[in-house]
Order: sequence, then structure tokens, then C-alpha cells
Amino acid sequence: MVVNLRWIQIAFFFPSLLCLDVPFVTLSWALAVALDSRSDVETALPKLLLLFFGVWAVYLIDRILDSYRLRKATVITDRHRFAIRFRWLLWTLLAFSAALALLQLYLVRDALYVLSGVLLAIVTTTYFLAFRVRSNTSTRKLPSKELTVAICFAAGVMLTSGTLSLSWLNSVIALGLASIALFNCLVISYGEADFDRRHDMKAYYARQPQARPPTTSGWIGGICGCALLLKDGTYILGSSMIIASMALFCFSRSIDRDKPSQVTQAVADSILLIPIPLILMMEYLF
Repeated sequence: MVVNLRWIQIAFFFPSLLCLDVPFVTLSWALAVALDSRSDVETALPKLLLLFFGVWAVYLIDRILDSYRLRKATVITDRHRFAIRFRWLLWTLLAFSAALALLQLYLVRDALYVLSGVLLAIVTTTYFLAFRVRSNTSTRKLPSKELTVAICFAAGVMLTSGTLSLSWLNSVIALGLASIALFNCLVISYGEADFDRRHDMKAYYARQPQARPPTTSGWIGGICGCALLLKDGTYILGSSMIIASMALFCFSRSIDRDKPSQVTQAVADSILLIPIPLILMMEYLF
């Protein structure tokens, strides 16, 4: 039987085309935090679904805006080319995800959670305005765009899983989540620097072309994972952070910046997604 590698690549890349990779990543880490913190997953289901559909809606809006901004660009990624060609599909998915997010918001019935979610939404909106309206000529060495995404990711996961109390354990979890997300964003920025220099100078490696591959945030995520493994009952998060950090580190070292790949984002996001279902499956089987 002849295997068509092109169709395998399309199947692997398809969630990224529909902006589903990040929502699934966020949902899986929120689920891991809930399980390790002994939260009632069934009770938290509306919050988990609200997180999924809310993040999906945000990323669809981001991709749709990019499709208008890049409609005349000559050098773009496959996911942006798909967005330009099938913008109507993304608009349909946006309406679908927003409607389901509003439904889950109604089902949550938790005033504190809703208020916290509104504050997080304001921060996310500020992120959109700050990085889309301001000038592209920034030369600051701080990865501000990627850091903002990482903080929003960690805050959304912690808020949804109900682990907001100030404690050593929750602090390590939040730091690990933010570090892993930052490492993921920096790896993507490193691999897509050639594209970003043309269209997104707010990305870190577009402004710092001579910078070395990301390392520090990955080490922090791995150290947090080791710390969580030493804490009885948090092996899902700890193991996942260690696996994700090591895999992202290896992937970043395999990237050839002289030959940009169209699947950098899909691979990097898959590295964050795979460890948690894998560990849960192993726990079920053994």
C-alpha cells in the first residue's frame, strides 16, 4: 500500500489551519492541573469548555485579522494562505465558538470566575491592541509579545482549574505553565523568523536575528516539572512539563533557519499537547 505523505502532512497540520491546536493545548493543561489538584472535573466541565471555546474564538479572530492584513503578501505561511482562501469558514467557526462560549458562560454560574474571566479578557484585548496598533520598529530585547501570551495562558489554566490560592505548589505550577508556554512561543518565533521579519516585527526573533535558540524558559519549565514530581500527587503536570521542555529543546535545535518549515507551529504545539494524553493513557493501561 502506497502512503501519500502529503495527506499525512495535511491531516497533521489541519488543527492548526482551523486554529484548534492552541485550544486543545490549553484544555489539556487545564485538565491536568484539575486532576493533579484533585478538583471535581465533572463539576468544572462548563469552565473547561468555556476556556476551550473562548481560546478558540480568540485565535480565530487573530487569524481572521491576519488574513486581511496579509491578503496581498507574497511570502506567507500555509496557515495564513488557508485563512485568506477560506476566510468564510473561519468566520463560521468564530460564530460557532462564540455561541458555545456564551452558552458555557451561562452554565458556569460562578460570579467570581466570570469576573476573573472578564479581567483576563480585558488583558487579552489589551494585548491585541498593544501588539497590533503600535509601531513595528521596536528593538527591545524582552520577548514582550511571547511573554504576554505565556502569562495569559498560565492565568487561564489556573483560573479554570480553580487553583488560585497563594501556595508554594500553585506558584510552581503557574511558573511552570508560563515557562513552557513562553518556550513554545519562542521556538515558533525562532523557526518562523524569516516570515516574521516581513510581516510581524513584534515577534522576538524577527527583531533579534542573531539571537541563539531559546533555552532559559525551557530549563525553568523542566525544573518546575522536577519540583512537582517531588510533590506527591502532581506527577501528571511534572512529567508533562519535563517531557515538553526536553522535546521543545530538541526540536529547536533541529530547526534550520535557512530553510524555514511550514509546520513549525504545528509541531511545537503538538509537543505541548501530546504528553498529557499519553501519560493519562499509560495510567489507564498500567
